[in-house]
Amino acid sequence: QAERLAAQLRQDKQVVAVLLNRREQRAAVPNDTLFAGQQWWLGENAAGTSAGVAGFPKAWDLQKGSTAPVIAVLDSGLTAHPDLQANTLPGYNFVSKPEYANNNGVGRSNTADDPGDALSKAEHAANLALWDGCTISENSSWHGTLVAGQLGAVTNNAAGVAGINWNARILPVRVSGKCGAAVSDMVDGMRWAAGLPVTGVPANANPAKILAIGFAGVTSCDVNDSNPDVAAAARLYSDTINELRARNVMIVAAAGNLRTAVGRPANCAGVFGVAAVNRQGFKTIYSNYGKQIAMAAPGGDGDYGRSCDSLLADSGITSTSNKGKVKPNESDPAWGYAASSGTSFAAPQVAGAASLMWASNPALTLAQVEAGLKLSARPHVKAASLGECSSSNNSRCSCTTETCGSGLLDAEEALRYAAAPSSYQAPTRSAVNLS
Repeated sequence: QAERLAAQLRQDKQVVAVLLNRREQRAAVPNDTLFAGQQWWLGENAAGTSAGVAGFPKAWDLQKGSTAPVIAVLDSGLTAHPDLQANTLPGYNFVSKPEYANNNGVGRSNTADDPGDALSKAEHAANLALWDGCTISENSSWHGTLVAGQLGAVTNNAAGVAGINWNARILPVRVSGKCGAAVSDMVDGMRWAAGLPVTGVPANANPAKILAIGFAGVTSCDVNDSNPDVAAAARLYSDTINELRARNVMIVAAAGNLRTAVGRPANCAGVFGVAAVNRQGFKTIYSNYGKQIAMAAPGGDGDYGRSCDSLLADSGITSTSNKGKVKPNESDPAWGYAASSGTSFAAPQVAGAASLMWASNPALTLAQVEAGLKLSARPHVKAASLGECSSSNNSRCSCTTETCGSGLLDAEEALRYAAAPSSYQAPTRSAVNLS
């Protein structure tokens, strides 16, 4: 009756507009102590202050996640953390070189524990042949623990941080040690995570539906590259990716942090590459960009005292971490929380949204999930003063579909697509313009 009356009133030329007085429901807000103050990237989307965020609270009104889609985190492994352990499955260490594995002289092993990936200047100088090409870092990153917490921290437990999937099962796959991730180790880790056989490694009892990769090389993924080594690695990636996609497994990878071309494996065909935007929605100062990007999500853009940081930076992505500087801290409590920035922390948000989609509709195909994420994306934010991203303007800049993919992750709309993929129509939205 109300709808009919509204329709009649709209025919009256003296009436400007008619809308029903509906009730607004409060979006799902977890009670984790750091959620409200530090996890802005999980909060509500708001033009002008948080135009870049995906709006997970309204998505949680529709779906909080399930244990069904296992999420593999291919990274540096995990440290013990009470805000994460309940949602963690047994993993495996694929770092084959013992010195890089930093694990008591053992290479590959049946634990995905993170012993630390620090490489001091003195250690590097003492064996230049061994550490040639490796990045010096006096402190360990605890990178895998940070990423895993984004996806599967124990949520709504009145402590610590919230995770994207409230019922997640996280599969830690250690592929990176003191010298990054070797291609052969990464590929074996990808295969094992998805349930494919790997010589000399026990079968994975919990095959993953989604792989989150936070590493990006600097070479191409072209099987016809003029460099035979690059071409061979590209072929190895390509064959593995095709096998995983045939099993309906999604691969989400970080674009890289060198403000240049998309890194590998995000630049490989069949991988869902993710660029990083600032809280306000423009490209972060560090993010790679290009046509191989599928979409963008907040990756944090910390204030390091650079030009304009006081005006444009945000506080970074807060997640689970460890208090140890080089080795995992064994004091009580050894665990903690930290904020970091990088495309590595944008990619898990897309992976997490995909896990919610599959939790909502397990019948979705990989192609549908990827299409739904893109179709439901918000338009890229426009910041005219920063200019559009290009090779000559590659710092903080306005993303376009040519440089940062289909748009900005919208978790709520992605779930609306998941519920009815055949009939879904994306809402008409205009790009947010920032002065």
